[in-house]
Amino acid sequence: MHSKQQYQNPFFMEIFIIATWHIWKQRNNFIFDRGRPSFSSWKCSFLDEARLQALRISEDKRSSFLLCLHPFS
Repeated sequence: MHSKQQYQNPFFMEIFIIATWHIWKQRNNFIFDRGRPSFSSWKCSFLDEARLQALRISEDKRSSFLLCLHPFS
């Protein structure tokens, strides 16, 4: 939780879960499908998923969430 305190973002947990989910998917692709993990494919799938999840956030908080994604793009 040190990272959460240091990051000071109300959407920390959402971003963290999406990021780790896509790391897990990269791992599974490598193990089961012999895919080649890469940072660029992780980043692309992470941003796609985060933008999709943004649609589930209320409109008044959505722009704030999308703003949190700028360091990743």
